[in-house]
Amino acid sequence: MKYEPRPIVPINPAGIEDVAEALSAPAQENNSSSPMQIQARINPRDYIKVGINGLHGKPVVISRFELIGSNEKNYENANRFVLEKGLYVPTPKIFMKHFMNVMAAKQGLAKLYDGSGNEITGNDLDDIYKHLTKDHIAVFGSQSGAWTWLNAGFNDGKLETIMGINSNGTFQIKREPLENCLNENAYITFNFNSQGLASPSSKDSNQSYLQGKNIYFYKPVQGAVARFDADSNGANLDCGRDPTYADASLGVFASAEGASAV
Repeated sequence: MKYEPRPIVPINPAGIEDVAEALSAPAQENNSSSPMQIQARINPRDYIKVGINGLHGKPVVISRFELIGSNEKNYENANRFVLEKGLYVPTPKIFMKHFMNVMAAKQGLAKLYDGSGNEITGNDLDDIYKHLTKDHIAVFGSQSGAWTWLNAGFNDGKLETIMGINSNGTFQIKREPLENCLNENAYITFNFNSQGLASPSSKDSNQSYLQGKNIYFYKPVQGAVARFDADSNGANLDCGRDPTYADASLGVFASAEGASAV
């Protein structure tokens, strides 16, 4: 099990919006086999359409697995590494939408497409699904399963998103009120607010892990940042991580944006 000390001062989030999404919803939004024009220099086949716009208002894609070379970096350095490639660390909103798309595709409720418009099926889909829900595939290091920073910091009731790098090397940070979310650590159903965090009504009546049906949520913590991980114990959306931590197995799923489909 992946473990390191976590901050312990809780936030009391502000906000009232509660956006519930059924697994079948991504099927309609993400059902496009048209290729995308990606602005960053990437192979579109290595990225998956998410079905929503990204940080800069254009259709966003996300890497199939953690980006090679993004590991062994703390939160700041991981963001800098990805930004310097013309990419960015996905927000919880982007990552959890992608997660639900994969769950829906695995259940036959949606189709998943790469950036070139090719449908992802069979063993490819199975590997992506298992990597997000259990200890499957070690991208780097010895730890199997997904282990990635997410682009979200929690300070003074605000959600902080890194948007880019200024000319002086500092981060461009967007700050907005943290929406109301589940204020306890618990297994949750796939019910998220518009910031990609567990909605107040998302607590699962079954408080044990069910692969592909729930995940564990750690509530936001003052001074902490967000991560997602999956291992032998299950999958977790964790908003209480220490931004100074680094590990050989901890990396980044990268996001890129493009123009409308061509």
